Amino acid sequence: MKTLILLAICIATSEACSCLPYPSLQDYICSSDFVSRVKVISKKDPNNGYSNGYQDITYTVKHVKVYKKPPSVKELPNQILTASNSAACGIELTIGEEYLLGGSVDEQGKLRSYLCGIFQKWSSVSKDDRKTLRRYQCSSPTTVPSYG
Repeated sequence: MKTLILLAICIATSEACSCLPYPSLQDYICSSDFVSRVKVISKKDPNNGYSNGYQDITYTVKHVKVYKKPPSVKELPNQILTASNSAACGIELTIGEEYLLGGSVDEQGKLRSYLCGIFQKWSSVSKDDRKTLRRYQCSSPTTVPSYG
């Protein structure tokens, strides 16, 4: 019985999302391919709400203000992909709400955002963080936050 309980704890622990902390918002910005204030328009969940689904959720957003994008990208796409559950570091957005989001741009040019990146309701972004968004400077390339 003790072995079964220990096994259950190990499985539950191994399926959780864990993130490496960054010291500041500027570090998050510099490690992200894109950073944008977005308004969520719609959500497409091919898993029909099942949290153990393996297909990404697609949010359609309006970019209210783009703070960072790859130089090769003229305009950020209006779709943001995320994992279908929080154990896989997926984020849950509310339709109609505004968020500060950051993340990566994949090989196909699709935006991906995760729990370990920049993910915050816009209404809770502090004045200091808003100033950082307007004035950030990245001195050297950094790596994208670790997910998993």
